[in-house]
Amino acid sequence: MLQRSHRWSAFASGATLYTLVFIFAHHFWSVPLHMRHGQPELLLFLLPGVMIALLQPASPMVSTLWSAIAGTLLGMSWVVVTEQVTHTPLLGVAWSLSALFWAGCGALLIRLLRIMLAMRIN
Repeated sequence: MLQRSHRWSAFASGATLYTLVFIFAHHFWSVPLHMRHGQPELLLFLLPGVMIALLQPASPMVSTLWSAIAGTLLGMSWVVVTEQVTHTPLLGVAWSLSALFWAGCGALLIRLLRIMLAMRIN
């Protein structure tokens, strides 16, 4: 029972952090098209991936994916409710997929570090 409780709390905290990063980083949609020059704020999505991978060492990628999907849905619903959306839905989907990619990269980074540590110990 303790393991199941830990899994749900890790999922909830990961989805919450992902949603907060999503809300913080979404401001680029309000910038006019001619002023957009890259989006370094997408790198912030490495943080939820790292945190989820640290909390769920057995399945870091699957846990990160599910938490990121839940966080994306929560973040997009917040953006739609509170902001005047001036972008196309396709731009929102592309940006959300980029955010999922960077969260997955954060989880892969932790997995790589664990493998490197295990090789160094042996």
